Amino acid sequence: MTNKKLTELPERSTSQTVMVVDDERVVRDVLCMFLERKGYKTVALKDGHSAISMAGKQKPDVIFLDMKMPGLDGIKTCRRLKRVLRSSPGTGIIMITGYDPGMDLESLHASGAIDVISKPFDLKDISRRINIWFEVRDIKSKAIRARKYSEKLDRHLKLGLVK
Repeated sequence: MTNKKLTELPERSTSQTVMVVDDERVVRDVLCMFLERKGYKTVALKDGHSAISMAGKQKPDVIFLDMKMPGLDGIKTCRRLKRVLRSSPGTGIIMITGYDPGMDLESLHASGAIDVISKPFDLKDISRRINIWFEVRDIKSKAIRARKYSEKLDRHLKLGLVK
């Protein structure tokens, strides 16, 4: 894996969707503009309730979720999103926080978030995080396929269909 691959979000014609959930409009606008220029479809939402409702319909590939929002906070939203997206395990949720991410890492991990980014963030960091998530997701998918193939091969060996 080259440094360039991790730091640059490739131009792409994609059907991949990124959801941005933040109560600060400027954060939503900046992230969505950046991601749209890179070829992603974006959905911008200002609160956790909207995200939960929309996620079930959209099935986004990545969700950037503000940790501290009025009403339903990011941790609770993340937990509910994971339940809504149970049938879409390929969705990665990345928390965004203006606070020290070390202050509640246990809750972050337990919520199902795959990563956390501190505000103010660098758009190159956003690129890296998305690329890493897609690589991890692809590796997990390949591992699942390999495990299923191995199990099938084991069954065939036990039945004497393969020597």
